[in-house]
Amino acid sequence: MKKFLSVYQKVDDILALIIKYFCAALLMVMIVVCFVNTVGRYAFHHSFRAAEEMVILCAVWVTCIGASMTARADDHVTLDLLQELVKSNKVRAVLYAITRALACFFLLALMPAAIQMVGIYASARLTGTGWPQWVLYDAYPVGSIAMVLGYLRITPGKVRDLWNNKVEKTEFELINEGVVTE
Repeated sequence: MKKFLSVYQKVDDILALIIKYFCAALLMVMIVVCFVNTVGRYAFHHSFRAAEEMVILCAVWVTCIGASMTARADDHVTLDLLQELVKSNKVRAVLYAITRALACFFLLALMPAAIQMVGIYASARLTGTGWPQWVLYDAYPVGSIAMVLGYLRITPGKVRDLWNNKVEKTEFELINEGVVTE
């Protein structure tokens, strides 16, 4: 099992690196397209028809794929207030595992509808770029799988650390103890 986890972590590190550079490239495309379109509109009185579609397409992909990086860093907005108020580390570990399992469940529960949308728009084309419309709708299934993989990467270690009381106090806990003031 340890060998499998080690291989999984190495593969996930490579996946995270690919996602990071993919998102950076998409952000660069968005910046360049917006800049060129703005200069074209105001300097030459000409806008590019495909510019808005390209920016929207990149933004959707950055959002869906980039969310997996947030999951890997455990920085998603979550409803951990109950977990923060509970004093028992073992109960906190269980609550943490439950919230991450629920997140994975909902990500995967929406997958059939997302795949159906890809199928519905398989033959449609985007008007500005002429690209197939399924490219837009593929962002959710790919992003969801990446998020689930990210949660699978961080959850076991965090649960173990919570269970064994090896987690640093959160900002919320420090504020409640009067250590940090806002």
